[in-house]
Amino acid sequence: MIIGRLNHGGSTHWNVDTETTEIPFDAILSGVQLSFERDIDNAAGAARAAFVSPGSYIDQEYLLAKQEASEWLANGKDESSVPASVADHVAMTGQTTEEAANEIVATAEQWEQALSAIRSLRLAGKTAVRQSETVEAKEAAAQNAITQLKAFRPQ
Repeated sequence: MIIGRLNHGGSTHWNVDTETTEIPFDAILSGVQLSFERDIDNAAGAARAAFVSPGSYIDQEYLLAKQEASEWLANGKDESSVPASVADHVAMTGQTTEEAANEIVATAEQWEQALSAIRSLRLAGKTAVRQSETVEAKEAAAQNAITQLKAFRPQ
């Protein structure tokens, strides 16, 4: 098997042939494990990104809007103190203030459920990679996790 990139002994090795290299097998296993775990993390990042609008910190914006909307709903829905996130949603959708607040909360809860499911897939994949004893088994475990993460998209 050819490993595209492997860090060992303070150096980066390219296109390492596991059959002919002098790099110790333990180092090869450790290196490919890190590489496969990074690939799983990247696939999880892409899965998370599929659930929110593009841009930096949009996920944080969702959480802030949920907090504001939830607090407004819980504190009596005072029309004289509508949070900006709810007012902006009303302006965008034409919904009532309460409808907008409820939609913000529901959307954020869907996002949180997706985050939880993606995290479970990501960590299960990394666990499978770590428990595998050969390069090929680690690769198969990583590919399985990546395939599941790529398939995890909004309905």
